[in-house]
Amino acid sequence: MKQRTFLAARIDQWSREHPRMLDLTLAGLMWLVLGLSSALAGLPAFLVGTAAILPLAVRRRFPTAVLAGSATAFAVQLAVVPIPLPANVAQAIVVYTVAAHVASLPIRLLALGAALVGSVLAGFRWSVPPEYLTNVLKNAVFLGILFVLIWVIGNLVRGRQANMRALREASARLEESRLQRERYVAQRKRVVAAREIHDILAHSLTVVIVQADGAEYAAEHARPWDRADAGRVFATIGRTARSALTEVRGVIEVLRDADPDLDGDGDGDGAGELSGAELWQLVDSVRAAGLAVDVDAELAVFDDVPTAIRFAVLRVVRESLTNVLKHAGPQATAHVIVARTQEGIMVRVEDDGVGVGARRADTIAGHVSEPAETIAGHASERSGYGLDGMRERLRALGGVLEAGPRRDGGFAVDAAIPVAVLSPAGRAEGA
Repeated sequence: MKQRTFLAARIDQWSREHPRMLDLTLAGLMWLVLGLSSALAGLPAFLVGTAAILPLAVRRRFPTAVLAGSATAFAVQLAVVPIPLPANVAQAIVVYTVAAHVASLPIRLLALGAALVGSVLAGFRWSVPPEYLTNVLKNAVFLGILFVLIWVIGNLVRGRQANMRALREASARLEESRLQRERYVAQRKRVVAAREIHDILAHSLTVVIVQADGAEYAAEHARPWDRADAGRVFATIGRTARSALTEVRGVIEVLRDADPDLDGDGDGDGAGELSGAELWQLVDSVRAAGLAVDVDAELAVFDDVPTAIRFAVLRVVRESLTNVLKHAGPQATAHVIVARTQEGIMVRVEDDGVGVGARRADTIAGHVSEPAETIAGHASERSGYGLDGMRERLRALGGVLEAGPRRDGGFAVDAAIPVAVLSPAGRAEGA
């Protein structure tokens, strides 16, 4: 049974892959069996049978022409041969071919009409007395029903083939859509990774630059340092650089994952470890760079908060404090507020900076240290890739961000992020 099934499958596959060869083989076999047997009725019958069978070799390539030739051969047969021939099976195959392979409904109906008219004419031509009319009726009805069934089967096959083509086209479109989505996701990952690396490096390099410029300024203008002062400066530089390197590696590791989630929409590896302690570590690193930072936040503010929200809050605070370091000028003080509201989490980072062209000259442990030239101009010029990146991140979470100069001087960044409180199970996953 398995061998027969396998053989039938091979034959079916071959016939689908070589339809023209199948038609040629079918026409040849029919002529050898039915065409030659029609010769028993005489030479005219043999010629009519041959004319009806041989066009089947091109029945799928030229179905309409084959229909016309078959009708002509049948008309000649009715005129010169008084009996039915074995080759008349060819007419049934032609009707099926037109119904199955011609898209035009009028032509398919024409084939059915010609078959029904031929059935009636054949009933009159092939019937004999004494019950002539009864035989005519029987023959015409039998042939008519037979051709109608063949025509219906052909239409059903054509419909199935059309459905299969539609399914193949839909499958091809789905595959193309999948490839486009993969390309889009890959591009989106690159953009998000670039934004993440920008945030990390912008903050870390700002701290490094502030420390290095402060050391240079102190070396030129302050009284001699002791080794402890120099050690603190270089320790801050090294700690900041190592932290940046670790975070960049984390972003790259996320890119290597099978299903990365750089936007923080899920709880991927590394992202799920974010907590309120990260906020305080960030603030400490900025303070070490010489910026006075006041913080109004509690660790409990992140309780029951999805990792994506925690990640966004940390990025807003980091980018805002980095901008303060870059643009606020000397003697500036930053104030960070992170609080829970009924709608979600509110973040505000403001400073009282004075703008362009100043140096920071704060004192640490009684010595002048860590002054830095402001890296950019006025506070109103702060909007750039960092703020745009924060807006995109919050917009993806349903939040909003506003940034601009304060009336009393300085700059302020306000963010509001809606929060869907995690269930205990979700909290266990995101903690």
